[in-house]
Amino acid sequence: MNTTPERGDTLACGCECRCGGEPASLVAAAPPTAVEYARDLAAVLAELHHIHADVHELASGNAIVSVHYGLLAYTDGERFWWTSPELDHAGSPLLSSELTLLAAARQLAEHHTILRTKDAADVVRNGLPLLADVILTEHVDPR
Repeated sequence: MNTTPERGDTLACGCECRCGGEPASLVAAAPPTAVEYARDLAAVLAELHHIHADVHELASGNAIVSVHYGLLAYTDGERFWWTSPELDHAGSPLLSSELTLLAAARQLAEHHTILRTKDAADVVRNGLPLLADVILTEHVDPR
C-alpha cells in the first residue's frame, strides 16, 4: 500500500530534503528546525512542481519560503501558513495553512500558478505580503 510521504519519511520522495532517501526508521527522530523544514518545502517545490523558492531565516526563529512575488510561506518547523492569492467573498486574501509538507507544496504550487497570471500591481493592491516588507519588519530595529 502506498502512503503519502510526510516530513522526511519517504524512500520515494525523490527530493533533496532531509530524509536523504532513507526509510523512516533510519531518519533522525529530532524535529526539524524552521529553516530545515523550509528547505524541505523548497526542495519538494523544485522536485515535484519545478518551482524555485528561496528560504530565509527570520529573527523570530521562524523561516519563510519565498515562492513567488506575494506568496510567502511561513514555518515554525511544525506547520506552514501563508496568505492565499484567492480572495474571500469580501475581497480580502485568505490565510491558508497546512501541517504536511506535500499538502503545503501542492497548494503553494496552485497559488503560484494563479500568481503567474497576475500583474505585480494586482498583487500589491490585493494586500499580499512582500518579502522585503517582512524582512524589514523582522530585522530592522524601529528605534
